[in-house]
Amino acid sequence: MKRYKQVTKRDLVLSMAADLLFILVYWISFYELYTLCRFGRINNNISILFGCMVFFLAWFIILIIRTVKKPEAALEQSLDRSEFYSKCKTKWICVVIIGIVLITCFYGVKIYHSGTKYNGKLAWVLEDLKNKRTVKLEHDNIYKDGIDGIFTDINSKVNMPKKLYISNNFSLKFDSNGKIISFDTYLYGKNDKGKLQSYLISYDSIKSGNVTVLLNGYVNANYSKDKLLAPLIETMKVIPLKKTVSRWNEKQYGILYYGKRSFGYNTNGIVYIDSKRNMNSNVNAYSEIIGYIVSVFVPGKESIDTPVRYNLVDNIYNTKTSQSSKGKDDIADESYNATNQFYLSKKVGYRLKVTAVALGNRAYSLNKTTDGGVTWKTINEDPFSGVIGSAAGITFLNDKLGFLCLSYNGGGNGQLYRTEDGGISYKKIDFPEVKVSLNNGQTYNPFDLPGMPYKKDGSLNVLVGQGSDGDYNAGCKALYQSKDDGITWRYVKEVPKA
Repeated sequence: MKRYKQVTKRDLVLSMAADLLFILVYWISFYELYTLCRFGRINNNISILFGCMVFFLAWFIILIIRTVKKPEAALEQSLDRSEFYSKCKTKWICVVIIGIVLITCFYGVKIYHSGTKYNGKLAWVLEDLKNKRTVKLEHDNIYKDGIDGIFTDINSKVNMPKKLYISNNFSLKFDSNGKIISFDTYLYGKNDKGKLQSYLISYDSIKSGNVTVLLNGYVNANYSKDKLLAPLIETMKVIPLKKTVSRWNEKQYGILYYGKRSFGYNTNGIVYIDSKRNMNSNVNAYSEIIGYIVSVFVPGKESIDTPVRYNLVDNIYNTKTSQSSKGKDDIADESYNATNQFYLSKKVGYRLKVTAVALGNRAYSLNKTTDGGVTWKTINEDPFSGVIGSAAGITFLNDKLGFLCLSYNGGGNGQLYRTEDGGISYKKIDFPEVKVSLNNGQTYNPFDLPGMPYKKDGSLNVLVGQGSDGDYNAGCKALYQSKDDGITWRYVKEVPKA
């Protein structure tokens, strides 16, 4: 005959009440833990969670005491009644276990969900643990340590590639004593294994003495030599920075670098400097002013105090200030065509200006200058009609007909836009698809990143590449041709990659 431990009615009632209290506190603790993971409200949750932990600790201690303590003389009762209460208690324990399992599974799934795909605060905490690094800024004086001092500190904890590119710009502010106040930039490059690495770097001395580095973010990695970081570091080594800012007698100054860019024919503030610190500021713009230019300025007073724009060259006496090779004053030098700026003539130019940034993608407005870049006016606040990405090209064939290219997915593909009213409005261009067969019999179009159209033999031509992720036929491009100034296009042939 099966024997049951003697259980009284009082034992059963107390056990049920205690178990209900345990389940209630268990539910509260999981609910608070979930809301903490979901919303990160530490001040709202931590005190309640602490109380729950104290309760569980007390419960555990009491359970141990009751387990090791020998029961005193059992109350006299009939064996049948004791067996009945024992069976009830066993069933109740099963109900309690099921309740605990359901609570654990229900909130366990929610907590897991809050830790994935940025669905809650937990996901951001885990992301920071994986990709966030903080580095103490020891070289915090720009006069003594230069820009390379910053990267010496960062590389002590984050091993960055030697060859780095800037995604947008490098911006830094410092005070009159040279102490760095803040800086930020977004860099990328290839590590020793040839894998893309990105670094979103920021520093604010008011908030912290540490540099924050976020790894593995989305970046449009086109590895353009126009976006190399090295020229900034080399230029900063020869700039007489302290002497430059002393002319303004302000409390705060700034440094700005976009990589290689064009200032059109605007010579304001342009200073050519070589590696031996020889300088020439007497510049006459007979051709477009282009270079890895580093601007030194007073924040908020750029329109009052003209920034000094240093252009590092090999020989300041051999700069491009001679007559344009085309021999016409009204034709721009086309030796340099930036992805976000184009000059139609010495006076008339266009540029795409970043108006918003989200997760590495950008929104742009289209600006125009008629005075060689001295002043700019917005002529189209949203040329891409709400679509965001990265500027991949701009050109104008005359004062009416022009084209823009916007790339997506890290330069994996893009879209060409056409204007026939001087940039006031743009329409997307649809190219006939090229069908390439796969081994499984299916077809696809590998050509999805257009370049800039150009005139040849009375027709308009454009090469459409495969983007950063293309590998069809050694990276060849598709040549398209238009007879109606880019309204319609026909596929011509494949062109080998240059």
